[in-house]
Amino acid sequence: MPAPTFLCIGAQKCGTTWLASAVSQHPQVGTGRKKELHFFDQRAAYERGLAWYEAQFVVGPETRAVGEFTPNYWRTVGTDTGTAFLGSAERVAAAYPDLALVLCLRDPVDRAVSAYFHNIKAGRLSPDVSFADALRERPGLRDFGRYATQLDAWLVHYPLERFLVLVYEEDIALDEAKPQALRRTFEHVGVDPAFEPRDTSVQRNVRLSDFEMRLRHASPEQRREMERLPESERRSPRWAITVPEADRRALGADYRPEVERLEEVLGRRLPWRLGA
Repeated sequence: MPAPTFLCIGAQKCGTTWLASAVSQHPQVGTGRKKELHFFDQRAAYERGLAWYEAQFVVGPETRAVGEFTPNYWRTVGTDTGTAFLGSAERVAAAYPDLALVLCLRDPVDRAVSAYFHNIKAGRLSPDVSFADALRERPGLRDFGRYATQLDAWLVHYPLERFLVLVYEEDIALDEAKPQALRRTFEHVGVDPAFEPRDTSVQRNVRLSDFEMRLRHASPEQRREMERLPESERRSPRWAITVPEADRRALGADYRPEVERLEEVLGRRLPWRLGA
């Protein structure tokens, strides 16, 4: 059974779905039967053992690199809620000490806001829960953006040169930057960097409108009424789910020391203003 040679470890809402879609097209890359295998961050999966995990990869005669994309692996330290299986870095390193690692990062405030709306879309948060309350109820929303703290935990087990760090705003969000980001990724995992995937300009995990998110949480009776509304009413501000600017600034101030420390580790400036 094939053992992974690389992992994309995160972070959530930083472009990993787009990257997985592009990388999985490469004929020399074998990936998981689904994008996120969650082996190292979900106890039930981990207890199935490495043989089960390695059986999840699909490889062929041309395969030179094998890997998967589970952004939850990134959050290896943080607030344990009783359901989080923290400590992925240690488990990954114990099983596969020679991996190449890929990390996608984004303005941590924008990342948290995007994750907030993603949780509403997925039904894990009510649209009536404020952003500030969501940060308290779901500690991972904040923990994922503690970039220096999370990277420190991984650097205990892997040297910095094992990491390819892609910055969402510079490498993924801009169509003109995507080809170079993919070449760097292919080089990092050890496959032909000249391969050009299809559909790299297609957006992944597109956010729903506020009306559509509220519709998902409506009772059957409310849903029937909402579905009868004309398009003009569906765009009404009364459906808005907002994140106050004061909340964004407060979270940015919280993250600023983390980003400054991350810049020191990476030896580069990052393009995030953090509400300044």
